[in-house]
This record gives sequence, structure tokens and C-alpha cells, in this order.
Amino acid sequence: MKKTILSAVCILSLFSCVKTDIVNDRVDPKLFISNPLSSLENGKTHQFEVVYINYVGKEIESPNVRWTSSDESVLTITEDGLATGVDFGSAKVSVSLVTDEEILTITKDDDFNISTFTEYEPRGFEGTVVTTSSYALEGSYVLDIQDNGVLRLSLGDDYSASTSLPGLYIYLGNNPNSIADAYEIGPVTVFQGAHFYDLPETIGLYDNSYILYWCKPFGVKVGEGQIQ
Repeated sequence: MKKTILSAVCILSLFSCVKTDIVNDRVDPKLFISNPLSSLENGKTHQFEVVYINYVGKEIESPNVRWTSSDESVLTITEDGLATGVDFGSAKVSVSLVTDEEILTITKDDDFNISTFTEYEPRGFEGTVVTTSSYALEGSYVLDIQDNGVLRLSLGDDYSASTSLPGLYIYLGNNPNSIADAYEIGPVTVFQGAHFYDLPETIGLYDNSYILYWCKPFGVKVGEGQIQ
């Protein structure tokens, strides 16, 4: 009898961080310009690049998009996304995609001025990480580019995670319900206070929509932070 009870306790402990909810892996498709710019010098060019994340959070290479300029007397743009400043003024660059997976048109606009100087404007994101389980996990984050060009994910002084979480890992991804195509940053080793992760050059500022905390041994999400 004692052996039977002990076995049952062990089995229950293995599933301590496992949820029984059925999740839908579908997310809203996303199209965005990965190298935006606030202004372009008159007569200069800029090669725009685009990223398309499909309905399961997977990046699709070389999507067939359509580029347009709101005012070609100010700025022209080719079918490959090469923009040229023509004259002083303001213009809007738009990129559109009709997906092959479903009847859906996605458009992303990017506003900037044609001026006497070129100013690239890398942005940063900040927000909060929250628990999605019964375990404690919370804190603020900043995702931005450092002066040396390194992309860094920083967790704030208010960060706190339960040390009871078995096999806790952190990821960057585009599907809040899956890490199948996510980038694995690594195991969580800090459970209280400020710390940071420097990311490789292959990860861009605009590449991901979520910070994900995952109970890796059991394949269960325990926390997330939306990047927006």
C-alpha cells in the first residue's frame, strides 16, 4: 500500500507544472519592415527589408510582397524594395502581401521625411513579463540595441521567478503557444532581480513578438511578455 501511494505522489510531481488546457497554436499573421528609417537624404537610396510571420508563428523566407510609395515625386521604390529620395517632402512606404496559406492581405506602412540627412532609427521595446501558470513569475523588461550594436534583453530589478519551477527556459518567438520555431536563449539561472541576455547577431530587434518562459522538460508555458 505504501509503495502504491509513493508511486502516485511521484507521478503527480512530474506533472506539477503541466496544464491540461487545450491551446490553439494559431496566431495573427504579421508583416513588418525590419529596417525602418525616419528620413532619407535627397538623392540617396535605402534597401528596405521585410519579415513575414505566418499564422503559426513561423518566419517565411522571401515572401512575395508589393512595395508602393504614397508620393513618387518625393520618393520612388522598386518592386524589390529599393527606395530613392527624389525631392524634399514627406512620403509613406507601404508593403503588402496576399498570403498563399489563406485569403488575407496584410499591409505595413512606414512614414518618414525626405530631408538633407540620413537618420536610421533603431527602436527599443519595453514591457512586462507575467505568469501564465500557478507559479510566481513577473517583472519588467527592455529589449534594445546597445551602443556596440549588440541586441540585449534586460530584466528589471522587479523581476522575480519561483525557484520551484523545474527546467525553466527562456525563449524569443512569434507564437505564444509554441516554441517549435522559437529561439532558445537558454536555461533560467537568475530568479530574482536585474539581469540581462546578450543575443547573437542573427536575432534582429523586430524578429520576435514574445518573450516566452517554458517548463522545458514537460513542454509547458509558464510565463510570457509581449514585444510591441
